[in-house]
Amino acid sequence: MKRIEKDSLGELELPADVYYGIQSYRASRNFQISGTQIHPELIRTYILLKRSAAKANYKAGALPSDLCDAIVLACNDLLKIDFKKSHDQYFIIDAYQAGAGTSQNMNANEVIANKANEILGHPLGSYKSINPNDHVNMSQSTNDSYPTVMRLATLTLSKKLVSELTLLSGAFERKAQEFDSVIKAGRTHLQDAVPIRLGQEFSAYKNVCDHLLGLVVHAQSFLRVLGIGGSAVGSGINVPHGYRHYIIEELKKSFEDDNLELAANMFEAMQSQMPLMIYSNALRTAALEFTRICNDLRLMSSGPSTGLAEITLPSTQPGSSIMPGKVNPSILEMANQVFFKVLGNDSAMSFTMQAGQLELNVMMPVMAQLALESSLLMTNTLHTLRELCINGIKANREQCERYVGMTSQIATALNPIIGYAKAGELAKEAVKEHKSMFDLIREKGILTETEMKKILNLREMTEPK
Repeated sequence: MKRIEKDSLGELELPADVYYGIQSYRASRNFQISGTQIHPELIRTYILLKRSAAKANYKAGALPSDLCDAIVLACNDLLKIDFKKSHDQYFIIDAYQAGAGTSQNMNANEVIANKANEILGHPLGSYKSINPNDHVNMSQSTNDSYPTVMRLATLTLSKKLVSELTLLSGAFERKAQEFDSVIKAGRTHLQDAVPIRLGQEFSAYKNVCDHLLGLVVHAQSFLRVLGIGGSAVGSGINVPHGYRHYIIEELKKSFEDDNLELAANMFEAMQSQMPLMIYSNALRTAALEFTRICNDLRLMSSGPSTGLAEITLPSTQPGSSIMPGKVNPSILEMANQVFFKVLGNDSAMSFTMQAGQLELNVMMPVMAQLALESSLLMTNTLHTLRELCINGIKANREQCERYVGMTSQIATALNPIIGYAKAGELAKEAVKEHKSMFDLIREKGILTETEMKKILNLREMTEPK
């Protein structure tokens, strides 16, 4: 079964039972690019925005109550749909599409209009009572609706990321406490350094999580500033009096976030998409820091016989198709790959941000895709990292103590007693003769046993005096 729809370019034949309309269909044929569907959170957010807009338009006296009710009911019905399974019937636009997201906005308008007309007893494609442009898109433009949706969808996913960062910080803190008594050799330049406690290393990882959490929370404050009501260029053309106030109140309810606010300058909200860049930069910093931490954990777990083997990671899967019994740091390797992808997305985001021209940045569809993809990847990766790796790390205490006993840099503690030069000679001799510093100090009678216990107390070396 088919139906005929018409737009400014002419007529097209569509399947009779689909909820999208002619403009969505044209876009789906024009942009067969990646096979990647729009992120479900962006779709959900668009529906919530359209529902909020209908209510705001009714309160502003621009939309009759019966049409408002039909649009609201349609949106509520659509929010129950699993868009991953119903893609072909509803939201069919490729992630890479026409500039600014006009295709995506019209896809939402047409689907909601058809669903609302169906509720009113009209056939799909008739738009007899509710028109996609005149009613669902009332008081809006793609230019103010898409950046609003983009920010709100990213904000929603960022809240899950904040939760995972908080949980990961707690996991590192528990390990810092568990490993507080494990003394090991510190390393700078990948060479032996003065002693450090394994727990101190993990406490640093915990603090990094806290700082990254702060960055993401700070970035969220920018995402909460919305340009809805600015219409096409920020001047608010075709936007009725009171609409901006009503829609921001409706959005606060829909997203359960009282901190949402209207942009002080609507023209800026159209021109600049800096909030997405700030958020992407926060994720970039997180990716860089977590790459470093994962590399640390891979180094400390290297072995088990010929590496550092200071910690043991949980075994999650066999590590080789040919070498029996081999276990690799698979979770950390996965995490590193994801972090590299997030870094790449941030680089792409920087190109899209500067590509805005005059009153609009038309690169918003890919900006949204990048922000949402990075959010999802980072959130899922940190969850997996915590659950399947960090929580199960074990300290190899004997190995750590053996290394710290071998390090020549214990000589650093002798600087105040015999001077830097003589301590340096002693360290060189220990390395050359393959002797521990403790044995060498005893042989040369540099310190008595009592003095050694006081001056070369490894635990005290790791604490500030």
